[in-house]
Amino acid sequence: MELLISALTHVPIVVIGLLPIMNPLSTIPLFLALTKDMTARQQKQQALRASIYAFMVLAAFLLVGNGIIALFGISLDGIRIAGGLIIMVLAFRMLFSGEGEASSIKSAPAEIQQAQLDFSFSPLAMPMLAGPGCIAVVLGYGSQIPEQHLIIGHSVVMIGILITSAVAYAALASASWIKRFLGEHGIQAVTKIMGFLLACIAVQFVASGVSGFVKSFAT
Repeated sequence: MELLISALTHVPIVVIGLLPIMNPLSTIPLFLALTKDMTARQQKQQALRASIYAFMVLAAFLLVGNGIIALFGISLDGIRIAGGLIIMVLAFRMLFSGEGEASSIKSAPAEIQQAQLDFSFSPLAMPMLAGPGCIAVVLGYGSQIPEQHLIIGHSVVMIGILITSAVAYAALASASWIKRFLGEHGIQAVTKIMGFLLACIAVQFVASGVSGFVKSFAT
């Protein structure tokens, strides 16, 4: 019982480590841009799916991440660069057109509903919510679990991931309220500002990945 109580006290530590990096509030402008022609029900479905996918991605890396990386020869630096490039494309669309990926779709809302467009996995869940930073944090927590307490340790990290994903859902599900508060022009302004910030984040991801590759080649 004491071991269980002691383990549960580490759940907030996992959440505190993940939540600032996931930062679901920074995903809201992109979420609104991608789902602007969807109904409120569809937006909540996208928010729920994105949160579930983010949980599944992080949980998968927690359980088998090191094995996958070793199997395919993928490094965290490679994940950072790939994620940075994807974010960079989205950031440029937000910055120069004031729209996200949905700006390239010329369809009426009914046609969009019929086509069942789904942005929940990419780019919302990955790389926005479950990006390279969150994956690195999860792998870091997983590597610190004592071998004699693997089940409890993985359970603690899994609960932390679940709570963080729930917070992300709450933020994305309330995005429509923020849209009503800011208005169309306010969303346009926020979208462009967040596009610039996303571009900076993308550059940082790529720079970190390139720096890691350089260091690994130098040793």
